[in-house]
Amino acid sequence: MSRRALAQALASLLLGLLGLLGMAVPAEAACVKTLAWSEDPPHTMRLPDGSVGGIEIELHRELLALLGCELRLQELPFARALAALRAGEVDVIPATLARPEREAYARFSRPLLQLRNVLFVRRPDTGPTQHLRLAGLVAAGWRLGGQTGVAYGSEFVALLEDRRHRAQIIQVPYRQSLWQMLARHRLDGVLANELTGVHELRALGLQDLIVPSELALAVERGGSAWSRHSTEAEFVERFNGALQTLKASGRYATLLAPYGLDARGALQRPVGSAH
Repeated sequence: MSRRALAQALASLLLGLLGLLGMAVPAEAACVKTLAWSEDPPHTMRLPDGSVGGIEIELHRELLALLGCELRLQELPFARALAALRAGEVDVIPATLARPEREAYARFSRPLLQLRNVLFVRRPDTGPTQHLRLAGLVAAGWRLGGQTGVAYGSEFVALLEDRRHRAQIIQVPYRQSLWQMLARHRLDGVLANELTGVHELRALGLQDLIVPSELALAVERGGSAWSRHSTEAEFVERFNGALQTLKASGRYATLLAPYGLDARGALQRPVGSAH
């Protein structure tokens, strides 16, 4: 049993004893879940009015409401968010790959969206990506970029663990820096979520120079990562059930449509096509 679960059990026992003694019993605390987010449009982002939104925020808010819970938000870079999740300082991180080392401190619910990680390149450099995987590109001298702490899949992790190629993998905290490095030929490719990449490049005016390649990483297991310190397996199962309810009601498709996603949670058009 986690420390938070043990504390909750002891609190319930104390309330029961107070009731038996005829003493006033305080109202049960509301269910509150804290989600760690960072600027990752259109998944999680600061809106023009200063509030925080994005498709992952909207979905988590709706799903937690179905479970009678309130959503709170804490802005943290992804690598720091993982440390906070491990310590039980936040309850959930959306859209997280289920790596073995993370499963030691996190429970994973089903993914809310069906999107891939794609290698983005300068338009003239798309040719090699039709024939080579990441290891082949790095062996050919390509320099690849990704965000600090983000594991894009087993193929990418294998490169990080290979001392021969590790120096050709550049990781920085913020993806906007990676796009600028790619535009200035300091990198040859950047890995990013396919929806995020298209959205950000359009916002930066780089959509004609930098495009998604045909090299997409295999979709691996992952979803919302819930801290084992604060969230029991039963809650994660109820969250999964709420997702099914949201899909069956049609509300899921309604929320996704403005983001160019279909009722399955996938892109409505091939990556790189006109939106």
